[in-house]
Amino acid sequence: MKRLGYAGLSTVLCLSFALPGLAQQRTPAELACDAKYGKFYGDQKSVPLFDEFVNDPTCKESQYRSGAFSLLHKSMTEAKNWKGVMDLAVRFEKDIPNAPVQSKLYFLNQAMAAAAQAQDPIKVMDFGDKVLELDPTNINALLIVSTTIPLNMPTEPAAMEKALAKAMDYAKKLLASTKPASLTDDKVWQTVALGPAHGVVGFVLLQRAQYEEAEAEFDQTVKINPKDQVAWYRYGLAATKRTVAAQALIKPAYDKVNLNTTLGPERDAAVAERNAIEKDFEDKRDKAIDILISAVALPDPNITKAARVTLESLYNPLHNNTNEGLDDKIAARKAELSK
Repeated sequence: MKRLGYAGLSTVLCLSFALPGLAQQRTPAELACDAKYGKFYGDQKSVPLFDEFVNDPTCKESQYRSGAFSLLHKSMTEAKNWKGVMDLAVRFEKDIPNAPVQSKLYFLNQAMAAAAQAQDPIKVMDFGDKVLELDPTNINALLIVSTTIPLNMPTEPAAMEKALAKAMDYAKKLLASTKPASLTDDKVWQTVALGPAHGVVGFVLLQRAQYEEAEAEFDQTVKINPKDQVAWYRYGLAATKRTVAAQALIKPAYDKVNLNTTLGPERDAAVAERNAIEKDFEDKRDKAIDILISAVALPDPNITKAARVTLESLYNPLHNNTNEGLDDKIAARKAELSK
């Protein structure tokens, strides 16, 4: 009986503490805010009704404030109002500064995606940087920002190097990331994340004239995704740069042989060196041609046109300054890549 009595008393005490809260009346200001939220809830596409509720200083502490942002965001996304989605993320950050990090990340991620839909690379990078400030290992932001930077490079040298450094940093972080547990298909992970990351690293190395290292990165990209036409083209550019550098060594090698007019070990060594240099050039040229054929064979007409110019500059001198047989090679590669 004592145990039952104790339990009953504790229940009464709990109720005595709970009742004042239950009995508390909402203030007129709170009721007015509830009414404003109710109007917006009834028409969730209405920005004026949203503003009437959210901009009211007396509604600043309303429990419905974050929810109102979510509802308007949903309406704007459904309407593909990408500018509205971006502006809403900025407002959420400003109007609800103490929101949970996950809520901030949600709106910023959505704004980054909206900027991509609106083809606004500057805002893609701005929102992506904000995501990474809150979550430095965010895979989505690392991927989107790192692959956007190469498409929008500044021309001023210091700004260009800063952009390249950021792209390299983000791409390497992406390569070091662990595949999300929710993604069970390793091939998808490689195609959507690792391949593009290798491509970004390759791009940075290409811009820094580190052509051999760039080739290695692009080679990884096209092995993962053989239909990545941009990677094939940049791979071909790196290979062409190495070909040109190798070609520049041929004349000095011939000159060295010609200076050694006396038969013997010194001339033999010069001839062997010349032959090795010449073969190295031919190997690099043939590799560049093969890579560029793949770049031309894929469907983007702008890349195809640019790649073909470089391809013919290497191919035509081998065929009496014509492109005889080249179209057949391109058609054959196109068939291979379409599988």
